[in-house]
Amino acid sequence: MSLHLEPGPTSLDRLQAAIARMQAKHGFQRLAGEHSEFPAGLAAVLLTEDPQRNLEVLDACVILPEALKPLGEQISRHVAGPDTAPAMMQKFGIPRAPAVVFLRDGEYVGALHGIRDWNEYQAEVDRLLSGPAQPKPIGIPVRVATLQGACA
Repeated sequence: MSLHLEPGPTSLDRLQAAIARMQAKHGFQRLAGEHSEFPAGLAAVLLTEDPQRNLEVLDACVILPEALKPLGEQISRHVAGPDTAPAMMQKFGIPRAPAVVFLRDGEYVGALHGIRDWNEYQAEVDRLLSGPAQPKPIGIPVRVATLQGACA
């Protein structure tokens, strides 16, 4: 008797299911590209990547919608999948996902990096949205220089 096991869902399948749940249950809009338009007012953008590299991405898909609930309709909710997140990360100077970028009228307000519990997210969101905009980080590509003629 041989067992034939069907392959389980991949990490990207789980992420796609989490994003679909965020859209259906919490009103998140999936971004189509780095030049996506944001509505006037406040916006939160979750930047994701393949959960195979960082499992926190799946946690962020659960925690962030709950943390944004107290803001109700005063903030629009968006998510960038692994296909669009790298360009958005570069645009906003975000070093790694998961991260949440906050915008006001399409302009950078600040970002939260990594995973946090609901209360910490809520406190950070309140702090970011009630204070002055933070300077947008500058993404500087790092290159390894080699010295010609250097002694080994």
